[in-house]
Amino acid sequence: MRNQFSNIQNVARISKTERFEPQKLDHVDALRGVAILMVIFVHTAQSVPDLPKWVLQITRYGQLGVQLFFVVSAITLSLSAERRVNESAKTKKYLIRRFFRIAPLYYIGIVWYFLFDLIQAYLKTGSAQVDLDKSTLINKLSNFLFVHGFYPPANNNVVPGGWSIGTEMAFYLCFPLLFAFFKVLSRRNTFQFLGLFVLLACGYYVLEYGYITLAKASIEDNNFMYYNLLNQLPVFALGIFAYFLVKEHGFGNLPVVFNLIGLFIFGGLTYSLWDTDLPMINSFMLIPFTAGAAFVFLFNIFAGLHIIFLRVLQKIGQVSYSMYLFHFMFAWQGTNYLHNRFESIGRPIVLFGVYYALSVALAYLVAAISEKYIERPGIEFGRRLVQNTN
Repeated sequence: MRNQFSNIQNVARISKTERFEPQKLDHVDALRGVAILMVIFVHTAQSVPDLPKWVLQITRYGQLGVQLFFVVSAITLSLSAERRVNESAKTKKYLIRRFFRIAPLYYIGIVWYFLFDLIQAYLKTGSAQVDLDKSTLINKLSNFLFVHGFYPPANNNVVPGGWSIGTEMAFYLCFPLLFAFFKVLSRRNTFQFLGLFVLLACGYYVLEYGYITLAKASIEDNNFMYYNLLNQLPVFALGIFAYFLVKEHGFGNLPVVFNLIGLFIFGGLTYSLWDTDLPMINSFMLIPFTAGAAFVFLFNIFAGLHIIFLRVLQKIGQVSYSMYLFHFMFAWQGTNYLHNRFESIGRPIVLFGVYYALSVALAYLVAAISEKYIERPGIEFGRRLVQNTN
């Protein structure tokens, strides 16, 4: 069975007259669907006390859905960059597209969560008070300018989960140089390309470990250094690397069994690192990378799947950005509200399943509306700007 991941090669050769967004690949949307379902999975579980330990062991992996988003983002950006290699003013147009893909909805998120916090405070205390530590002008300005990934007080406070948006936007600035670098590197033979990437990854982590040591910082689960671009950049690099492995080196033709082996090896390594407490090993410095490597193989597997269930994942994936921004209301506050009222009538694991289904359904409903009336108009406005850019 030949893996259809190699379709990327065909799409990369699309006529240059198709100037705007790249052709949609069904498995890309399906993987985005998987990613957001993973994220909602872990956040819903966080609001249900007394879940069995084995359930928590499974649900915690859901936070790595963000790394799946990062890998998919890097691959699709690479595809788009290849199609537009001869475009005039391509860097300027690239930045315009990226900004209007992300910014309009994120700005709505900044306003919405400020109002949502006021409503929450009023319902709890009878007074619409703001959290002064969170709702500072500099925090909001940092998020508005997308530099909150470099300013700890603003990084994950103004918009829940906003750290990943700040990190992604920072990566967008790095992408053109990284893409050009890997494009040159990919001209070597397959073993040299693989070997050089391994050496680069090892060298990067030696430098990162040295920096962390000198700065007397720590990378722990969900702390600022874990979220920072410094720690997440190798995940994006994996996506670009995977794109060139497919395009230039036939990685898309791997038999499915090898992809499954790769998925389980790197997935198992990620789980092992999570509970590792060995000297000289900073687990959460490496976990994003090992999870990202597992997701590269998952991407390859999904490219060869043709099953009806993927249609559902594709629909979810198409609104996954909106779902990501707004699901916190349901997975956290909504689940907490329901559990306080229904925890006595069922087992925690059953209730968790109900809360999760409700969180997904409600987040999808809100996302379908916001995608239609905010995301799409923002993207279209960016396209019109690109058309008038020289």
